[in-house]
Amino acid sequence: MPTADDPTLSTAREQPPAPPLRPLEGDKTGELSSRIARRAAEAHAGQPLDRLLAEDLPGNELTTLLLHCLRRRALRRSFADVLDHAERAPMTHASTADARRLHALDAAAYAAAAGFEAVDLAPIGPLGATACAGVEPNNVLATVRFAEVAADPTTGLALHAARRRRGTRGGEPLRFCASQRVLRMQPTTQPGFTPHFRLFALATAARSPGRGEDDACERRALLEHLVVWADLVRALPRAGFRAAGLRVVLSDTSLVRASLGARGVDADAMARRAKAHEPGSSEAALREAGVDLPRRAADLVGAARSLGLGPELLARAERWVAEVSEPLARARPEVEVAYDLARLQGLGYYAGPFIQLHVRRDDGLELPIGDGGALPWLGALLSNRRERMVATGIGSEILVKLFDRSEARAGEARPEGTTP
Repeated sequence: MPTADDPTLSTAREQPPAPPLRPLEGDKTGELSSRIARRAAEAHAGQPLDRLLAEDLPGNELTTLLLHCLRRRALRRSFADVLDHAERAPMTHASTADARRLHALDAAAYAAAAGFEAVDLAPIGPLGATACAGVEPNNVLATVRFAEVAADPTTGLALHAARRRRGTRGGEPLRFCASQRVLRMQPTTQPGFTPHFRLFALATAARSPGRGEDDACERRALLEHLVVWADLVRALPRAGFRAAGLRVVLSDTSLVRASLGARGVDADAMARRAKAHEPGSSEAALREAGVDLPRRAADLVGAARSLGLGPELLARAERWVAEVSEPLARARPEVEVAYDLARLQGLGYYAGPFIQLHVRRDDGLELPIGDGGALPWLGALLSNRRERMVATGIGSEILVKLFDRSEARAGEARPEGTTP
């Protein structure tokens, strides 16, 4: 709900009021809007305005009306009004991160992901894309042209993969990587969090040969991603960043749900209480529910057995170890691996394996700077459950702000502008 200091209400306070606009020659939008408004008033007399705009008015007519209204408001604004709005709207502020260092980190990430096709994603996507992915629409910035500002590169990569898959006959895996500045509108009380920030993401689209291979297909893709992130963390010191190690926390939605069920709690209700923009919300939810489950287990199979999980889930845990953990340990022995059987964040978002990436700084500080997992979106987009997708990503901007050596020499990372 808008508040008194909501920048979207700024036009209502603009002083002094400007004189009425003179009709402009060739103002087609204004002419169309007048006709649309007259027809709507006649056809929907007595209809609540919110329902008319949200449901009954055709999309093209709604767009025309909104464009006309915002055009009129824009033309009434002065430079002083624009600056006043910018002062009160953090989403319009430039990042506090050094752009050259952001590019340096991107360069290291693209080098580590050499086996992935690099994609420069559009800054917007179709309206409803994030809602289909299970994200609250109020947390993204919608536009009047039935689009929304990018809130996560994963959505753009899923759409890109679906379009590519439609245009090819083969089912060979598609691997993409992208760096994107995203915007998220949910409020946060965390000091220094900014609405927009840069992420670097990997996505793999793979067609499973059959139902029995679905999970294995996802685990293979996830292992590839983990090797890339390990290689990036290994390369960061050479690029001037204070990274000293990587800890990977592995989870699985089936195992987590079963573990929570073994403690007699509703997994979905618990997951709704965990919010990415509220650090500590997962821990608080588990603590208040009196749930004590392994969060950093070294032995996944042993932890699952101790909870009394059934043979099918134990077999799932064994496959996790055989197909992800053990190959990762052989390929990148420096990476620490742990298992979380009570991870709430992302439990209602991912479907299957999901992970967190914790990077350790050379002074011992360790931060969760990435996550990811298996997503059902590609199968839904293409109406084919054999189409599997795994996406993982890191907060490249927070890495620059908190791990850059030049920032440390300037007095550690800036306290303001830290991103989620």
